[in-house]
Formats: sequence, C-alpha cells, structure tokens
Amino acid sequence: MLTRFITSSLTSSSRFHSFHFSPSIRSQLHQAFPLSLNMSASISSLTGALQPPPITNQESNIYKRHPQPYHSFNGSIWVPYTSTTPTPVSPSTFPSISPTSIRLLSWNIDFMAPFGSIRMSAALTYLSNLVSSSPSSTPLVILLQEMTPRDLALIRDTEWIQKWFFVTDINAESWHGSSYGTTTLVDRRLRIAEVFRVRWYSQMDRDGLFVDLLVTRDGTGEQGREVLRLCNTHLESLVANPPIRPGQMEIAGKYLHGEKVAAALLAGDLNAIQPFDRDLHTDNGLRDAYLDLGGKEDSDDGYTWGYQSRPGTRERFGCSRMDKILYRGHLKAQAFERIGVGERVAEEERAMIRLANREDWVTDHYGVRGDFELDGAVFVEYDG
Repeated sequence: MLTRFITSSLTSSSRFHSFHFSPSIRSQLHQAFPLSLNMSASISSLTGALQPPPITNQESNIYKRHPQPYHSFNGSIWVPYTSTTPTPVSPSTFPSISPTSIRLLSWNIDFMAPFGSIRMSAALTYLSNLVSSSPSSTPLVILLQEMTPRDLALIRDTEWIQKWFFVTDINAESWHGSSYGTTTLVDRRLRIAEVFRVRWYSQMDRDGLFVDLLVTRDGTGEQGREVLRLCNTHLESLVANPPIRPGQMEIAGKYLHGEKVAAALLAGDLNAIQPFDRDLHTDNGLRDAYLDLGGKEDSDDGYTWGYQSRPGTRERFGCSRMDKILYRGHLKAQAFERIGVGERVAEEERAMIRLANREDWVTDHYGVRGDFELDGAVFVEYDG
C-alpha cells in the first residue's frame, strides 16, 4: 500500500480522500503534497510529511478488548454467535479433522484499486481452489485485509464460504468507522471460544482481529482447556516519526502471550518497510515462520510486495516482505509459501481493465500460507 498511496492516491483528489487518514494527517499531507506533485517524490520526502502526534491514550478504547460476534450460515441467513452462546456444531457430513494440524492463509486485497468487485471475485475464485486442494483433514483459517463493505457482501454470498466457514465480519459494524478493515474465515470444524478486536494506536484506524480456538493439553480434559489465539492485522502503512508499528506489535504481543493462550499465530500485512521491522517479532517473543523454515531476508523468494505494483513503482521503491506469519507457544511450523503469485482477474475482464490503463492483477500483494502442528495440545472436539 505504500507506493499505491504515493503513485495513485495523491494524483486524484477523490481517491486521496478515500484513504482513511485522520484529519490532522490528511491536512499535513495536503500541505506537503499538493495535487501538482511531481510523482518522482522520494520516500524520504514523504517521511518528512508524516509527523504524527505523540502517542497518548486519550481514546479510552485503544488497546482494550472489544468482543464481537462471528457468524454461521444456517442455509438461509448468517446467524451471529458470541462467547456466551453455544458454538454451532459442524455438520456430521464434514470430514473429521486432524486434532493437531492447521493451515493459515493470509492475503491483502488492495481496497484502493479500481474494479474492486472484479478483483475480489477473482480472489475468491482463487481461494476456493486453494481450499478444495488442501488436505480434507486439515482445518483452514483465512485472514483477509483491506476488505470493503462491497467485499464483505461478496463473501456473504459465496456458496463455498457459506458451507465451510464461520465469518467474523459480514458487515463493517466492528471497524470503528473505517471504510476498510479485516475479516477472518474460520473452518466450521474448529471450536471458537471468543472473537474480539483490539484497536492499535493508529492514524489509519488499524487494529487486531483476534479469534480464540479451543484446545486442550493431552489428557487433561475440561480443566486443561486453553486457546490457540489467532490475530489478523494490518499494521500502520508508510514511514512515521516516531514509528508507530513497534507500539502496535508490542500490544499484539501482550495479547498473544495472554493467560490460557497455549499457542498463537499472527498474520497479515505488517508493512515491514524499515530496518526495525525485521526485529519486531523477536522483540515481542514471536517466531517468523518464513525465517524458521530457511527463508532469508532480502531474497526474491520472500518478497510479497512490489512485483505486482504499477509500472515504474518497483524500480523506484523496490520490493519488500510486508506479509508475514508469526507464531509462539505449543506450535511447530511445518511449511510456508507465498500465494496469489501472478494471479490476474478473469480473462473476460482483463481487456476492460487494461483499457482503463490499470494493471489486471488481483492485488498488489502476494499472500502467504503456513502449515502448523500443535505440540502437546489438540483441538477440542465437538460434543455433538
């Protein structure tokens, strides 16, 4: 999103205002980058424009836990559930799950790109193929960032999602006023204990979307129940002074190390574009699945942003490993790979998009996929 913002948003007044900055930051950007901006402006000049106010806790809801419902499709409508209502039982026709395996998919679908419905439809078709080709015994969780209300409508109406997944957000009610946000799709064979959000300190209304999945230590029964905690997040974009992402990750880390959290996974667009971003996982007691499985920083096989940006953007700003999967606790990373590489919209839609002088990639990000095994714990089975 860094260079999408520079090369696209700043060239159009309406698109500039659609990016959800606070009024103070929007004012600073207008002053620093008038619409006649020479588009060869460097990141360093953008850095100088972004001088956020000191971090304070004036907003009492920042960093606190905000419970929200998740939803299950009953054949006619999406029904909301909370931690105080019984978890819906998965249909008996579903394949049994491996009690220790989980597969995580994370993908950022650029909310500012034109032809959004076409791109999101292509993304869902691609994800459907990934789901159908995954081992039937491995439960899946899909973390999506930069969703819009239009995207959520497509998700609600998608048959394979209705059949196989709980959905945390089917509308924008939990996005605290933002025009875009996150949603998580959870395999219906997993037991959800709770869903909640934690607002980060942010100039862009970023937060963490947490889902607690019930697990138990081997042989300890009801008294040994704990959770595998998942966090879907989109950390602050761009360069700021003072930096904002370290504080966001610190709060995320505290929740991932919470009481009764046997294991945790955090994934999403971490906007890792500065040197300090490389240490944010270790600073907060987390491991990086890509690095643990042999990946190297500054390598082509690790970059998730840049290759599918607009022409000239990669040459000016390079590529980066923005999207990551981090973990801790009773988990072992088994596999990691990028997804969405080279994915384009449907063939019949490409000519129209190219005629508008736009790229026909589904999105500017590659997604990431990770396979994990619980170590010393198992998923709680349904009673029914």
